[in-house]
Amino acid sequence: MRRVSRATLLTALQPWREVDETIHRRLAALVDPRSEQEVLWIGCGSGRSVLWWAARLGAQVHGLDPDSGAIEHAEAAARAAGLSGRVTLQVGEAADLPHEAQTFDIVVAHMLYLPGADGTRVVREAARVVRPLGTVAAVVPTWLSRPGDRDARAMEALGVRPLLLVEWKQLFRDAALVELTVEDAALDGAWLAHRWPRVVHRAWRAGGWAAVRAAVSRPVFALKRLAQSRVLGLSIVKGTRWPHP
Repeated sequence: MRRVSRATLLTALQPWREVDETIHRRLAALVDPRSEQEVLWIGCGSGRSVLWWAARLGAQVHGLDPDSGAIEHAEAAARAAGLSGRVTLQVGEAADLPHEAQTFDIVVAHMLYLPGADGTRVVREAARVVRPLGTVAAVVPTWLSRPGDRDARAMEALGVRPLLLVEWKQLFRDAALVELTVEDAALDGAWLAHRWPRVVHRAWRAGGWAAVRAAVSRPVFALKRLAQSRVLGLSIVKGTRWPHP
């Protein structure tokens, strides 16, 4: 069966108008980007987030994703939107960023677009490339209560690695990030679409039968069930890179 990219699956599960734009508005309000700043987006997928930030917020945005197909899609979308001058995109690994230290004013990591990624290494790399007094924010899957073994295995099959919120905060502290702020990514807790006919339709448009099969797979059903029952949430964690003494 043809492999379905994480960006394709999330296009179906997190439609822009219903879910994703709300998350980005909350994230933007939290980090307060300005037009003169350099922003790195780790886990940019097919570019919805990067293009929105470049167009609406006027920031210079650098997007990175491990999926070469997603980056090709993002580059085409940037050209079509006339935003190639504001957007730089490249394939790369979140745990080993191809950037010099202290390069960006804001670094955002979207962990849902980084299947199987080690959260410790991603946060540490994000802290490395942000400038002193710069902002690191991460959109992270969070256990709101202890999962059963079966649910934990289902998330592992999807490449989703949730942690408890206290554990995510500790990763930030260990990376020398201070003044931590935590918010739910979606005010009403609805960070996944719940109307299955629309999910299937979007999956078909995004990737054909392979995407439909992925969208209705057992692990995805488990993901949606855990989200609806508030066992699994999506949070935003933000911290400031304090200058070294």
